[in-house]
Amino acid sequence: MVVRFIFDYGVGMERLAEFIGNHWLLSAATAAVVIALLVLEIRRLRSGITSLEPGAATQLYNRENAVFLDIRSEAEFRKQHLPGAISTPADTLAARLQKLERFRDRPIVVYCDTGLRSSKAAAQVKQAGFERTYELRGGINAWLNAGYPVESK
Repeated sequence: MVVRFIFDYGVGMERLAEFIGNHWLLSAATAAVVIALLVLEIRRLRSGITSLEPGAATQLYNRENAVFLDIRSEAEFRKQHLPGAISTPADTLAARLQKLERFRDRPIVVYCDTGLRSSKAAAQVKQAGFERTYELRGGINAWLNAGYPVESK
């Protein structure tokens, strides 16, 4: 879209080069963000983990008794979490996987604040043999923005 704007409105490549030269830090930061997003998306695609929007996660919870796995810190969990969620901070996930065995036959939806940390944790859960593992796209922030309820302890 930006490229189309540049060419549709007569802003030539020399003007673009001038802008980048004058605003190199902004240009570098933009490039870094784009690269980071691409890397995260490629990692998610390679992991084989399906991302669910909050509505789809709610349907999975209601229809198939899905388990919400909160990988944020205990303090974040106590402040607010998805209904019935299990707190399993990312740094303790490997040690706690055995305690999740009783949920092996149920779908597991892994989430964090924004969805950035949950893809790695979801891949770890799936690698441990939990075939029906998903991640909540956008994390608890997307859940809240969609207007769904949360609990606190």
